[in-house]
Amino acid sequence: MSREVLELLEKMDKTELKNQLALQCAPLLAGIKPSNLLTLRSHSEDEVYRTFQDTDIAVQLLCRTKEQTVFLLYRREELLAWLHEPKVRRAMQSFGYEEAPLCDIFDGVCARYERYMTDRRQFPHELGLLLGYPVEDVLGFVEHGGLNYLYSGYWKVYANVQQAKETFARYMEAKELLIRMASAGMGITAMLSLHQIAPAV
Repeated sequence: MSREVLELLEKMDKTELKNQLALQCAPLLAGIKPSNLLTLRSHSEDEVYRTFQDTDIAVQLLCRTKEQTVFLLYRREELLAWLHEPKVRRAMQSFGYEEAPLCDIFDGVCARYERYMTDRRQFPHELGLLLGYPVEDVLGFVEHGGLNYLYSGYWKVYANVQQAKETFARYMEAKELLIRMASAGMGITAMLSLHQIAPAV
């Protein structure tokens, strides 16, 4: 991250939702990822739902604890297209999702994620697939227990390191751009307009 952006970051009000979206969800907002997690400590759920009302980004509550609320933000058509990729579909089946509609997938992931957050049960690795991570890396993480990875960035990489590095660089470019936009006083509507000019995953 450039010095200029780091300086902007230091001045940002981290309690503002638009700033948290710039920090956590830039790849989604820029149209280069089908979904992102949004973890908030102080914002009301209603504010999040209101923010994305009448947009092409949908909101799925994943988990609520005393400390934080975790949402999955996603573009439905792009996420469905990704989940229908043959190797993604096979991987989802290996996690117990047999040709399930999206609402059933969410029910399963939410239940497993809540057990992970509250009871420290096993992490639902299928969440990595919902986030658009490469199948080889999600399955590699499971197989190796998170060890023996080749590279680490937005996720742990077990195959195609160069491709992952290029993806991480695109994510960082999107994040820097959105930090600049938020710091310049632009709102979420302007951030969402980036999707009209950026290629989807």
